Amino acid sequence: MAPRSQFKRIDVATARELLDEGEVEIIDVRDAASFSQAHIERARNVSDRNVGDLLTSLPKDRPILIYCYRGNGSQVFAQIFVDFGFTDVYSMDGGFEAWRAVMSDA
Repeated sequence: MAPRSQFKRIDVATARELLDEGEVEIIDVRDAASFSQAHIERARNVSDRNVGDLLTSLPKDRPILIYCYRGNGSQVFAQIFVDFGFTDVYSMDGGFEAWRAVMSDA
């Protein structure tokens, strides 16, 4: 039996490098109000209600970067993507709060 695939937990700096490399799907799993106030450029707002659409429409080998408020909720969604056969899934530790802090210092 093949070992179970796992998502990778990465920090903001590594997430930034991943985004700079090119084609990565960016998924924001915060609530719609928080997303509308601020989000990472090109991110899609995804919830329990619409995650199924992405699970069935995205290529399984496309890199997926998922973030939430502080890095916990994104891990749940990252595992869902892995369970559905996605092979390159990342959860950003610290979530959008860490992203905002690092980007405001840059």
